[in-house]
Amino acid sequence: MRRYLPFAIVAVIGSLTLGIGTMLYRARELPVLAISKNSTAAKTAGTESIHVRGAAKAPVTLEEFGDFQCPPCGKLAGPTKQLEESYGSQLRLIFRQFPLVAWHAHAQEAALASEAAGFQGRFWEMHDLLYTNQNSWSQSGDVTSMFAGYATPLGLNSTQ
Repeated sequence: MRRYLPFAIVAVIGSLTLGIGTMLYRARELPVLAISKNSTAAKTAGTESIHVRGAAKAPVTLEEFGDFQCPPCGKLAGPTKQLEESYGSQLRLIFRQFPLVAWHAHAQEAALASEAAGFQGRFWEMHDLLYTNQNSWSQSGDVTSMFAGYATPLGLNSTQ
């Protein structure tokens, strides 16, 4: 009996650790970006917005869950654009909003700005502009006015 006691203790502690870890993981709520279901610019599934660029029957689909303020996402935007140019109709790109508001102060505002552009049929133009200028707006204190400034060259109604 004494011989198996250490193994039993390790098994019980391991099971408890896994159980508590699973409960904590499931209890954590990630913020969800609420998008209007009446949008003609985006397909909706629940409360998330899905934006698609490329042929529906493309043999390759690249799906990104993106945060416009995330530096790795910003670095991925350039190579993704090159892939789109290289493969043309062979590639379909899907973008889903995933703002990490716990780490990025302006991620939610950027996601809302891109959705506002999407409601006017210009999501992808704003998407590209936000990633191109990520370094400037992510350090700014007043991103709302910067995003309104980005809307003007795209021909968007900035009040919407």
